[in-house]
Amino acid sequence: MSIPAETQNLMRLLSQVILADGHIHASEIEALVSGVRELALKDDTGNLLSASQIRQWFHDYGQELDEIWAEMPKDVALTHLILSLADWPEKDAVVKVLENISLSDAEFHIKEKTLISIVRAYWQFEGLDAPGAKIDI
Repeated sequence: MSIPAETQNLMRLLSQVILADGHIHASEIEALVSGVRELALKDDTGNLLSASQIRQWFHDYGQELDEIWAEMPKDVALTHLILSLADWPEKDAVVKVLENISLSDAEFHIKEKTLISIVRAYWQFEGLDAPGAKIDI
């Protein structure tokens, strides 16, 4: 399975809301699967990612995190990740998926809420959706 780098970055961001409170619930993983499908994310061949591909990717990402966080502090890595997605289309849909994942375990943890707020702030959510608007990195 090969997934484009930008798509993987979006999946990494979506996964951060699962990891934010330190607990991984099956309902959150299923919400991730639903969210990725709702956003119609595709592999390198243009096919929609299957539920099993998404679950496998999340498992692999969990193992990758130790390496990422060994290279740079978690908050710096997260900032780079969010800013790398500043030009992603349909930011409203991404934020909605983040919210759906965070609510899928029947609680809206403060760390999840903070993460979503940070995403909205870095993306200059209110103004960035204007045609031609973008963040220069």
